[in-house]
Amino acid sequence: MTQKRDLSEDKIIQTAIEIINENNYDSATFKRIAEKLNCKTQALYFYFKNRDDLNLAVTQKYFGELDNQIKTECLGYSGKDGLIKIAKVMREFGLKNLSLSLLALKTSEISEDKSIGEAVLRLKAIMYTFIEDFVTDDEAKLTITRGIRALVIGEVVNEGIGWFHNPLIKNTDSFEINLGKILN
Repeated sequence: MTQKRDLSEDKIIQTAIEIINENNYDSATFKRIAEKLNCKTQALYFYFKNRDDLNLAVTQKYFGELDNQIKTECLGYSGKDGLIKIAKVMREFGLKNLSLSLLALKTSEISEDKSIGEAVLRLKAIMYTFIEDFVTDDEAKLTITRGIRALVIGEVVNEGIGWFHNPLIKNTDSFEINLGKILN
């Protein structure tokens, strides 16, 4: 049996992420986590007051990893090419981590924690650095960033549940066509 001293917040978060990736966005219960960590459920409450608190920590980690992915893969890009790259990275990250993406969306909707809003603002700020190369109007900048975020979220959710599987056009092609429409 795992002792309390062998547990950590990070170990619990990682275990929750593993369970979510193996099952679905709503599967990381304290009972399942405790079973996987071979500890008592009560030990988890020392680190997280409830499941919403744990989901918030998982969502914060998700956004941190997305930030890192964007910074790594978009280095050296600028202007429209940079925005296109950011959108592609967000889409790929979201699809690769579908269950976590769904949890992050759900948690963002119900959480009043400022860190979620800050993560979105960081993403918006990165996008603005690229937009400023070719757009000066503030309303247009906001419309473009909202459009890209909405397109990515829609793509991840709809592709993730299988709604965009159609032999008429590949998912990636329709994504790029719609992205082009937002940027023109």
